[in-house]
Amino acid sequence: MDLRCPYKKHAELLDGILEVRCKSRLCGALPGVIVLHRFDMDGNLVDTLKLKDPPTREEKGANGSDRSSVSVRSS
Repeated sequence: MDLRCPYKKHAELLDGILEVRCKSRLCGALPGVIVLHRFDMDGNLVDTLKLKDPPTREEKGANGSDRSSVSVRSS
């Protein structure tokens, strides 16, 4: 079950575990890295996951490749 306001998903409830996305750099959140904290229903931290954030369409080139890769031609 998603926990959300009309505009944004704030957390997810999975089999009695509350999953919350954290944007704190202290927890490891960086551009390209998603941090998820999981809590039990007593409020105890169960675990923390760090996942790679997939690139958005704007970050991909026209051919679907990652824009961060640069081709170099010798002249």
